[in-house]
Amino acid sequence: MSEELNFQGNSIDRLPPQNIEAEEAILGGILLDPEAINRVRDRLVPEAFYISAHKDIYQATLSLHNQGKPTDLLAVINWLNDRDLLTRVGGRNKLATLVDRTVSAVNIDALAELVVDKFLRRQLIKAGNDIVQLGYQTETELPIVLDQAEQKVFNVTQDRPQVGLVHIENTLINAFQDIETRNQGIALPGIPCGFYDLDALTSGFQRSDLIIVAGRPSMGKCIVHDTEIVLADGSISTIEEIYQQHQAELLTLTDDWKLQITQPSAFIDDGIKPIFRVTTQLGRSVETTITHPYLTIDGWHPLSELTVGTRIAVPRQINIFGTKKVRECEVKLLAYFIGDASLTDTTPEFTHTNSIIQQDFIHAAKCFGSQLKVARENCFNPALTLDTTRSQEQKNPLIQWLEDLGFWGKKANTQTIPAFVFQLERSQVALFLNRLFATDGCATVQESSQLQLGYSTVSEKLARQIQHLLLRFGVIATLKQRFIESEDSNRLAWQLDITDANSIKTFISEIGIFGKETALLQVEAALITKRYKTNRHLVPVEIGKQIAAAKATALEEMPLQNLVTGDIYWDQIISIEPLGYKQVYDLTIPVSHNFVANDICVHNTAFCLNLAHNVAASYKLPVAVFSLEMSKEQLVQRLLASEAGIESGYLRSGRISQTQWEPLSRAISTLTEMPIYIDDTPNITVTEMRSQARRLQAEIGSELGLIILDYLQLMEGAGDNRVQELSRITRSIKGLARELSVPIIALSQLSRGVESRTNKRPMLSDLRESGSIEQDADLVIMLYRDEYYNSDTPDRGIAEVIIAKHRNGPTGTVKLLFDPQFTKFKNLARPGGY
Repeated sequence: MSEELNFQGNSIDRLPPQNIEAEEAILGGILLDPEAINRVRDRLVPEAFYISAHKDIYQATLSLHNQGKPTDLLAVINWLNDRDLLTRVGGRNKLATLVDRTVSAVNIDALAELVVDKFLRRQLIKAGNDIVQLGYQTETELPIVLDQAEQKVFNVTQDRPQVGLVHIENTLINAFQDIETRNQGIALPGIPCGFYDLDALTSGFQRSDLIIVAGRPSMGKCIVHDTEIVLADGSISTIEEIYQQHQAELLTLTDDWKLQITQPSAFIDDGIKPIFRVTTQLGRSVETTITHPYLTIDGWHPLSELTVGTRIAVPRQINIFGTKKVRECEVKLLAYFIGDASLTDTTPEFTHTNSIIQQDFIHAAKCFGSQLKVARENCFNPALTLDTTRSQEQKNPLIQWLEDLGFWGKKANTQTIPAFVFQLERSQVALFLNRLFATDGCATVQESSQLQLGYSTVSEKLARQIQHLLLRFGVIATLKQRFIESEDSNRLAWQLDITDANSIKTFISEIGIFGKETALLQVEAALITKRYKTNRHLVPVEIGKQIAAAKATALEEMPLQNLVTGDIYWDQIISIEPLGYKQVYDLTIPVSHNFVANDICVHNTAFCLNLAHNVAASYKLPVAVFSLEMSKEQLVQRLLASEAGIESGYLRSGRISQTQWEPLSRAISTLTEMPIYIDDTPNITVTEMRSQARRLQAEIGSELGLIILDYLQLMEGAGDNRVQELSRITRSIKGLARELSVPIIALSQLSRGVESRTNKRPMLSDLRESGSIEQDADLVIMLYRDEYYNSDTPDRGIAEVIIAKHRNGPTGTVKLLFDPQFTKFKNLARPGGY
């Protein structure tokens, strides 16, 4: 019985490569000399035997040897017999024949090499036939076919057995030559990383080492759990809900100042952190950590650098509507119930003095299926009470509807807009706002000729929801607190004011106020006759001066024109308040690295990128970067910003001043000469990494200086158990480092455990998802910035590089300067130098 292989093509009449005599001699040698198996077990696998019976016999000897039992003839016969395999291999006579034909086990090493050679050739033939079959799969895209074909060939080389044990003499000679070379100069035994103190502690990065660089994700750039985010279907979700679902389509601000839909690439639970509430002049607010960046006129800056009066970017319009549609009567009734209804008695009651609105309410109620009666009649406060009588067996459908919406029994100060309204189509959202403003809205031309549309409510949540729905039409409303005087006390209320001319025009044309059309006509007429200031916040003074200085002929070509026509309103911070500790989350957004939360634009691997730059620039060693999180364009832009000393926000938007063109050109020229190679394939496997690294090594004709993987938890593996999967990945990466003789730096995330301790400095136990990361790593580097947790720390701008594990040297801590503007680490100068 021989190994079953599907050989096709011209070789169908030829025997596959094999050496039956060598296989028999190996097995006979092991049966004669039980110690012989030690010489072949590391390089010879059972699958290498061509004859199936030989494979079973060899497996029997391996199993016995692993149990510490002898591998003589009698022991192997008993092992096979106990498992009903003895007859299948040819019985006792087969085993006796193997012993009789073998003189000794002296040449068993050479025989094993022959068997392995034939085995690899058979594997190569099998891979070739598989590739032929792939060629016929015309329904599969060609790039996928080529990738699978290449992987099958590389799998053959991966199965090649290792060299095994060698005498110490050869290694001693190589070690002496290395020592002699280093003694002649100041060269480190490893590859220098460019950070002096770190090189002194590690002696450089050693070839074949696996180096783990770990830190908490998002570096504190997180927002509070109940922060609301509008999704592509119009619905509203909190960031906590998005984290739990691990999927979302949300808004991001692009380089041309336009809002577009994107999907997060990572969802991050960042634990409990000290947070601050930022409130703007429009009344919008968001709660974030002190390190969370906001978009200012000068680019993205962390909250710690902002003050009251700073202008930050907020959406001018969120042009997102859903596709859902309900009965028109339901939209009207819902708006009326929110505005002027009493839902705490036994029956719903609607009160309004405008007879036109009363009739509209009655018509909507009849369409819904409810009867009406007038509870009391006077010209000041007529109340319409719905007849909700029904049989005892069945609840009235209107009451049931209100209960399903969560409205029944709610007081005015707890009223909110039901979730489904945010997913309605544009016309129905406009109808809802139209009837809502009919209850508690106003349209006035004041004595000062100031034009104003407004809405008042005692529910803060409701006011913020209305402010958001108006924003979908491009209507900018300011939210303010005010007090309503009553006989007993002053009652807190919330007032929405629309005073911007463009917003007023949009409101009148797209939304309107039912029953107050005359007042709207007066406002509209005043807009025509009065020269009204437009929204000055669309183009702040700082940028307005730049535009004024530009020639009119060149304005259309300027990136500033995008700002003028973009989706941004420059709101002003009026307060920054500490709120204590809260649960926070973050999202990683590809390309743009920002998203819209609570109707404010908020932002979302620098150390390893700095290492790549230093190794490639200073020592001209090739560096391969495998980025699973960021695209190659993003990485290059970050390198370019760091090299040129220009904030990356300017590069993304194209806002380059005359003085910045020279350093930018110089940076491009410098980076062009650096041997840095980037692969941004998402979900890359270790096999694919190996293939790319080998190909690069062959192309450049020299060894790689460094491989960087960003980051470990995004790598793809096989299996459902993520811990076991990650264990296999780290072992494979370590094997790749040894095979290619190159240091591999893999970024890893830290678990949330670090957040629950008083001392936030990370430890080895904080490595996320698998202890195998620590086990397989030769060097574990952890990053810590005290400024991340303590805004008043004396170590502002300082990053600690903690060597938590060093297989071949000491552990310790190195301090570096960190420049957040350019995400750049620098050597920390000391008195007396180094």
